[in-house]
Amino acid sequence: MFEGLGIRGRLVRMDQTWREIIARHDYSTDVAGLLGEAAAAGVLLADNLKGRGSVHLQIQGEGDVRLLLVQCEAQLNVRALARGGNVAGSGSMRELLGEGRMMVTIDPGPGQERYQGIVPLAGATLSESLEGYFRDSEQLLTRLWLGVVGGSAVGLMLQRMPEVAGSEDDWHTLGVLADTVRTGELAELPAADLLRRLFAGYDIRLFDARPIGYDCRCTDEHLHNVIRLLGDREVNSVLEEQGRLELNCEFCNKSFSFAPEQARQALRGSSDESQLH
Repeated sequence: MFEGLGIRGRLVRMDQTWREIIARHDYSTDVAGLLGEAAAAGVLLADNLKGRGSVHLQIQGEGDVRLLLVQCEAQLNVRALARGGNVAGSGSMRELLGEGRMMVTIDPGPGQERYQGIVPLAGATLSESLEGYFRDSEQLLTRLWLGVVGGSAVGLMLQRMPEVAGSEDDWHTLGVLADTVRTGELAELPAADLLRRLFAGYDIRLFDARPIGYDCRCTDEHLHNVIRLLGDREVNSVLEEQGRLELNCEFCNKSFSFAPEQARQALRGSSDESQLH
């Protein structure tokens, strides 16, 4: 928090978690970079949630990359994927996605109403598109700096809170100062050193860091639920045709194979943990 200014910030740095997200995929450097920016943005959005809430950031394009999907829980467990005809493609956000739209779904948790904002992709970068989302859907002045360098996905966000009167000059100055930050600095410098050096002369209240976890959710319970959703007719048809039931997790790119009796046990609601991974 910038004391007395009605301006707050968030800084995210994903190292091991980001490497786990992309480890089992053959994304090109540019596609991985774009997905890393989206994953960092998803964590920045989820940090304001409470309890069992979650954020879903979905970007649909008409280019080589047709979908970027990030899901992050209030506990900052995140998963992300890119999908399209050519996830080995190269180029800028616009070259990879073409025209498209962005959907941000806020799920506060059980018993509370979901909120979804949908905006067209605007600008040349993901940061500019997200700034447009906050301006048009949330009525919040927001600036973002996102990037991927080495094995880290990073992001910095500034927001001006509407309920607190602050100086327009301070908001402008903080944005100009943040424009000078390099992606490598976001990835390497200790947070306290970086923020106090970047915003020298401003009174900053720094909160404790929170860990970010990787969450692909392909547990036995989830897989059995998927089998039950397929239903008896679909599962038995696949078993008759192929002899086994194969499921693939698009987030971690793992395959799971179920023998006929294992698949039928899942349909009945019982489990056998000996399926092949």
